[in-house]
Amino acid sequence: MIYLDKGVLNRVVLTLNENSSLVSPFYLFVFENEFDTATDPIELYLANISTSTNRYDLFLLTEGTDVTLKEGQYTYKVYESATEPTEIADTTGDVIEEGRMVVSIDEIDFNSIYI
Repeated sequence: MIYLDKGVLNRVVLTLNENSSLVSPFYLFVFENEFDTATDPIELYLANISTSTNRYDLFLLTEGTDVTLKEGQYTYKVYESATEPTEIADTTGDVIEEGRMVVSIDEIDFNSIYI
């Protein structure tokens, strides 16, 4: 599961390389809002900045700059590509990981909730 905070830099750590059939693949993320199904899926390329891709893949995503997401729950799919993809058609078409994602507000003032 991916957890993202709105308006901040988020570190996303996944294990994608172990499922990929390509050497040095690029990854396209596709996010779909579970509650607002009228919106189009969001396709986003993020660079893998991991220095140890045999163990994990690391991506940085700044919500509000790289992509603007509504607070709530999403499903995500990750596609692999031999070149830097901008849409699903640029990929192999193979989904190498899928799951759920939660987007929430970064700062919660617990004092205002419990007072």
